[in-house]
Amino acid sequence: MKKISLVLSIVLLSIGLIGCQQNSESLEKVTIDPMGSNSETLVIEDAKTIEIIKEAVGKAEKQPGIVDMADPEYKIEIGEETYFLWIDVKSGTIMNTEDTHTIYSLSNNSIKQVNELLK
Repeated sequence: MKKISLVLSIVLLSIGLIGCQQNSESLEKVTIDPMGSNSETLVIEDAKTIEIIKEAVGKAEKQPGIVDMADPEYKIEIGEETYFLWIDVKSGTIMNTEDTHTIYSLSNNSIKQVNELLK
């Protein structure tokens, strides 16, 4: 009985690790599309830059309440997820397109990094 439990645990762990590995490898590019302007779409394929963007989104802080925002400045596609972005020198806000009632604030460091990418 212990052997079966051990084998089953190893199989489940292996499946989980394979799934995580495939997910991280599938993210080969990030697309940043300026909304409402004639600027060109920015396609990022550099792994380090993609990681900066993923970290900015991942560390953004959820803001309380339901929001009503102006039209977004950018649309960002990160793998299967799509976000709207509002950004200037002092503030940065993102919203998942699947949940348009919740916004997230970018950290000061992330605001600087994203602004540098958009230049």
